[in-house]
Amino acid sequence: MLILANYEVVDEGIPFSKQATYFTSSAVRPYVGKDNKIHIYNGSGAHRSWGAPKVTSTVHNLGGNVVGVDVTGWHKHTVGPVGGWYYFVADARGNWRRTTANNKQVKTVLA
Repeated sequence: MLILANYEVVDEGIPFSKQATYFTSSAVRPYVGKDNKIHIYNGSGAHRSWGAPKVTSTVHNLGGNVVGVDVTGWHKHTVGPVGGWYYFVADARGNWRRTTANNKQVKTVLA
């Protein structure tokens, strides 16, 4: 049975100080809050000679009850982007949880 779950996204802005030169990958990781909404991060810090710390989260409805969030972040100490793909699956009651690409439902929609 395919569940077409509704999801809500809360954009938290940036999870680091505007004056920061870096952030950790865990600081920009999307999560499911107590409100059962998917919380993401978008924004940038203060610009410097090397650029500015920045994070962009793009939400993708992958079908049915699966949502993917593509997180890309840059800061002073990165050679390449930080972040990656994060997957969320809703159960029959519409409760969201974060999972991996190895989850059966995620594999089905990515196939």
